[in-house]
Amino acid sequence: MTPFLTQVAQYLYRTFGDELNRIALVFPSRRASVFFNAYLNELVKSPIIGPETITIDELVARMSGMQISDQISLILHLHQVYVSETGHDESLDDFFFWGEILLNDFNDIDKYQLDASDLFQNIKDIKEVETRFDYLSAEQKKAIEAFWGNIGKADGSENKDKFMAMWNKLPAIYHRFRSELLMENAGYTGLVYRKLIEGLTAEKVEKLDADQFVFVGFNALNKCENKLFKFFQSAEKGLFFWDYDEQFLNDPIMEAGLFIRRNRIEFPAPKHFELDAGKQKEQKITLVSVPGQVAQAQVINYKELFENEIEADRFDDTALVLSDESLLVPVISAAGSQFKQINITMGYALQDTPVYSLISLLIDLQKNIRKLDGHTAFYHRPVLALLKHQLISSAETKNLVVEILSKNKIHVRQSDLVQNELLRLIFTPQPDWKSCAEYAMAVIRQLGLQFASHEDAPVNLEGEYLYQAYLAIQRLSDTLEKLSTGKLSLALFFRLLILHLQRVSIPFEGEPLTGLQVMGFLETRILDFKKVVLFSVNEGKMPKSTPVHSFIPYHLRKAFGLPAYEEHDAMYAYYFYRLLHRAKEVVLVYNSASDGLNSGEMSRYLFQLKYDSEVRPKEFYFDFNFKSSENAPISVSATKEHQQKLLDNYSSRKLSPSALNTYLDCKLKFYFKHIAFIKESEEVSEDVDPRLFGNLFHYAMELLYADFVGAEVQKDHIRALLLNKHKLEQVVKAAFAKEYYKDKDLNEIKISGKNILVKDHLETYLTQLLKNDLAFAPFKVVALEGQYEAPFNIDLPEGEKQILLGGTIDRIDETDGGVRIIDYKTGRNLKLNFKGVEQFYQRDKSGRPKEIFQTLIYSEIFQRSTGKNNLLPTIYKIDDFFDDEFHPEVIYGSERLSYKLIAEPFQQSLNELLSEMFGADNVYEQTEDDRKCRTCPYDVICRRG
Repeated sequence: MTPFLTQVAQYLYRTFGDELNRIALVFPSRRASVFFNAYLNELVKSPIIGPETITIDELVARMSGMQISDQISLILHLHQVYVSETGHDESLDDFFFWGEILLNDFNDIDKYQLDASDLFQNIKDIKEVETRFDYLSAEQKKAIEAFWGNIGKADGSENKDKFMAMWNKLPAIYHRFRSELLMENAGYTGLVYRKLIEGLTAEKVEKLDADQFVFVGFNALNKCENKLFKFFQSAEKGLFFWDYDEQFLNDPIMEAGLFIRRNRIEFPAPKHFELDAGKQKEQKITLVSVPGQVAQAQVINYKELFENEIEADRFDDTALVLSDESLLVPVISAAGSQFKQINITMGYALQDTPVYSLISLLIDLQKNIRKLDGHTAFYHRPVLALLKHQLISSAETKNLVVEILSKNKIHVRQSDLVQNELLRLIFTPQPDWKSCAEYAMAVIRQLGLQFASHEDAPVNLEGEYLYQAYLAIQRLSDTLEKLSTGKLSLALFFRLLILHLQRVSIPFEGEPLTGLQVMGFLETRILDFKKVVLFSVNEGKMPKSTPVHSFIPYHLRKAFGLPAYEEHDAMYAYYFYRLLHRAKEVVLVYNSASDGLNSGEMSRYLFQLKYDSEVRPKEFYFDFNFKSSENAPISVSATKEHQQKLLDNYSSRKLSPSALNTYLDCKLKFYFKHIAFIKESEEVSEDVDPRLFGNLFHYAMELLYADFVGAEVQKDHIRALLLNKHKLEQVVKAAFAKEYYKDKDLNEIKISGKNILVKDHLETYLTQLLKNDLAFAPFKVVALEGQYEAPFNIDLPEGEKQILLGGTIDRIDETDGGVRIIDYKTGRNLKLNFKGVEQFYQRDKSGRPKEIFQTLIYSEIFQRSTGKNNLLPTIYKIDDFFDDEFHPEVIYGSERLSYKLIAEPFQQSLNELLSEMFGADNVYEQTEDDRKCRTCPYDVICRRG
């Protein structure tokens, strides 16, 4: 295999010898010039002055003397022209997106030297096509007639009218925009190309310094490039070298040869240059299916796929080529264990770094500022994300996170956040885009001091990320400042900043001619390697399918010779097959998993290789059958240490009835919570979920009856409460202060948004509960949210042990019928009847009466701690509040339950349960009912979420 660039170097060295400095070589990319010089260096036997090597864009810029402006400044300038020409006072925010589209269209118009007035002509009579466009072919005229014919047939509509109004203004916008840019001697790429070609003559080409300009390895030429080549050709100062494979050159159907067939005829290679395209029959091609995006990277470590081991002694031994550049880090990680030297030709996207995520969070922070009681406050989500960010996190920020979560701060006051200089800087509101730009740079400068490294220190990646981000923001700020866009909104600045940062690539430093080559697909143009591993060869990635945003409809693009999707696909096909045809071994990897936007379909090029290629590829399928394998059940066998931990914990502190219910629902959940002490993750709760609604209701009820503890409540007292709307509102606000804002001492409570509805619901339920209580008055309030505990002896093989059971009883009141042990339940579909105690212990049976079980435990604890035995377990179920007759009584069989009726069998069953819980021979297993796992905080550990 003789690389194409080696063949070119050999010809030029034979032809020009020691006078290579008289020629200049023009390449499609800078990478090609590096490889060419390396090949030339291997041929030269004594020191000489080598030829100049440049890219086509550098040649055009040098010959034109014009400067290519950046995208953002061009769009801002275009907006000014648009407003002036149309008279529409459209904001820059609204204009920016379609301004990008318009700029791309103007770029195409100039690269292909179209008459904008003709292109944007409103053809009202199809007959005009014949006379106005006499320079076009019959096929092109037909395409124009097809488009304007359809437009003419379309009924009048608002969208059509808007399109035509804009279409008619485009010629004036184009010409004015072009002329203003030319006055500044600047422009977009297409304009620079066109300006050069329109003023170029053969005489000017002859005056260029180099005797010959050698154009190497081009493919798809726009009209300006084609004319530029012709100028050099007519001045006899141009040599042209094309790389191709006879297979797709001679097949007119093969899209890969679309451009090269024409180029070879128009600009033939030197007579004595004979291209060696390589013999494809000697190749080994392997198609590899991998079910997963990142998993593709591991292919390079699977030696069975390769005929020979991957070598990287020379720069052209092996290339790992990425169709999807997001695979860069996984591929480097996979290759790092094998190769000491890796040359990464592409840059590392700034948007994949922690600095980009930090700036995104700063933008979110500035977007979500409000006034809270006259004080500046920030929305909790970006605040928490910033405080936890790896570049910001510290002991101080961790304490702030705990405080925000514990107090459920939806909006965090600025004064609560300024703990140090960095945080003071971050949590400062910015009024306009200029201050925002300086704000972002100031934060980066402050962080830069933390990550500054000494000269002899190892590479500091964070410092490099910060430096590149700082430069990018500075450049954007300078661009916007020059154009004096005082109307630039904060929203648009944030959009421009994100767009700008997404285009920043951090270059890797290294020796380009050493080690394994890792590169993007388009960087492989005219390069050859002995072994090629190409990743993400999926339809949509190869060829890359990007939506074409354009004001110029498809028919008109075809009619005027502008590139459409067919040309785009043909260009990719050429690069794909050209990369393959000299390689001895090719491994093509595609992601077969269909998830998200990925269809799991192999590229059309792989199908072509399978069915049309002379070399039949081998196929290899990786199959990671994750979905079919079930998660193994998790269980933990109890030990003496577990038993002792439980006994130590609950001999002095209370084991709650809810903990017993947890044990009955899922032993493993009980283990996580009460033995392993794995805490549930805390989050700021913006919405009032069922659990929080229950807490609000409980605390409001406690406050409502607080003045009656130890006293008798008469019907008149309840009627007075029902009339006291202010009291109801007070207790609800106090409940929000304690349960929602986690600060019961808050004086000013402003309930807003969806919480107004929650407040109204609470007041409605509280009012109805009072109405229901009229039926039970008079009654004496014994306790509200009363704390009760009692000792329980449990029988274990090693002897009798004592523990404490206890908890908070929502309400205890005394009526003529007995003492009611009341539990408020805001859950839905609860049953208040049961037939026997055995129902409480049916772990995996749906509808286990755990609410009744909990109320009976409270009754047992109260009886043991007070000696009272005429107890009535009662459940105030919110579902039943609005029934015609409210019946909160627990029904045992068919009669109202008095605890003494069931006390003896319940005590016995409870003792058996406690003996099992505290036994050393227990096994903490998962529940068999996975419906319980849907709301379990430990579902990730169990892998049932």
